[in-house]
Amino acid sequence: MMMTTPVRSGAALAACIEDDAIIRVLPAEQSAATMKFVDWLQETLQRWACGQRGAADRRKLDMIVQAAAAMNYQLTLSVQDIFDIVEDLDAALAAGMVLLPGFDRPVIRVHLLSKGAA
Repeated sequence: MMMTTPVRSGAALAACIEDDAIIRVLPAEQSAATMKFVDWLQETLQRWACGQRGAADRRKLDMIVQAAAAMNYQLTLSVQDIFDIVEDLDAALAAGMVLLPGFDRPVIRVHLLSKGAA
């Protein structure tokens, strides 16, 4: 089972986003407002992972955490990479596993949970 880490500040969120990570946002519900927030969150975090890390981007991360709290959501993160799936990569390759480009990029799942469920 993957561990999830709660995020309580923009700085904590920034510290968890690895370079070139693949970001997936998992919404708590499918309402129009939530989905618009999810799109903004996904876009902002993907830009951060791709190296756009200026002062304005840091403020956006703070705003995301504040907006989530105002919407009664808790952000949590879980991270998975190839070594969570395959213990011995060399043995797996020797056994015929085929790797696609970007296989070594971590996948960061951002869970948007209702505070009542968190």
